[in-house]
Amino acid sequence: MSIRFIGICANVLQLTRLCGLPASASTILQVMTTRIRDLIEALDLRAPFDAAAGWDSVGLQIGRSGAAVDRIAVVHEITDTTVAKCVAASVDTVVTYHPLVFHPLTSVTDRPGAEGRALMLAEEGIAVVTMHTNWDVAEGGTADCLAGALGIDEVSGFGIGSDAVGEPEVGRIGAFDGSWETLLSGVIEVLGGVVRSAAVADTLANRVAVLPGSGGAFVAAAVALGADVLVTGDVSHHEARSAADGGMAIIDPGHASTERPGVQALYAAVVEIAGSVEDLTSIDNSPWEGG
Repeated sequence: MSIRFIGICANVLQLTRLCGLPASASTILQVMTTRIRDLIEALDLRAPFDAAAGWDSVGLQIGRSGAAVDRIAVVHEITDTTVAKCVAASVDTVVTYHPLVFHPLTSVTDRPGAEGRALMLAEEGIAVVTMHTNWDVAEGGTADCLAGALGIDEVSGFGIGSDAVGEPEVGRIGAFDGSWETLLSGVIEVLGGVVRSAAVADTLANRVAVLPGSGGAFVAAAVALGADVLVTGDVSHHEARSAADGGMAIIDPGHASTERPGVQALYAAVVEIAGSVEDLTSIDNSPWEGG
């Protein structure tokens, strides 16, 4: 199958959505996606890989682009548990949110960690495709899903990940119809995780910023936009102090928890492209939750 034909199918799908036709038109792509390169092409149409941050590692990380795709799994992160599940389910392709190979490997052996998992996946013939910061910034991706899950309205983007010209905004900011207590209880109920909060005097929650994953570096950007609260993960002591000095409260439910709504949406996006897909997104093994 040619990339040109995939593009034609994707354009037909886009037109059906614009015209309000049933979403079942996505079966065009489901039927045609038979090789790794075709899956990657379809994912790129949904969330372009070149929108990822310059420091990120996305796309095909393990496998041959011409290999056949028969059984796909979607995971939040590749761990020993998810690898074992994939092997048991005869999966040949894993779409992961967190990159397996983030820092360059100097060896691929059976040691614990990323290199051991990479070796096992390669030996089992399981390809790995990563959708990370390109999915964060995509329409309907991780940032949008986090804002939606917490009931934030009138949303706009904020926060550029680097000085690169034209790089998309990684966070979202908007209006929240509720109190600080309502927002905090909503985060606990919807996202779970080990939730830390740092309130300020007379904390309001009229304007709320969110950023999936690790967002402590964006405290100043959120303060500058008048956010009452920033919901994100991995906030350090000094970043929380800086937020308080700027009159902004912090809710930190943990790295993985802020990503979960978006990872569930990633699973749905892969299903739309490929049809039947193994859902392993709940096995994210956050180290802060006893995983």
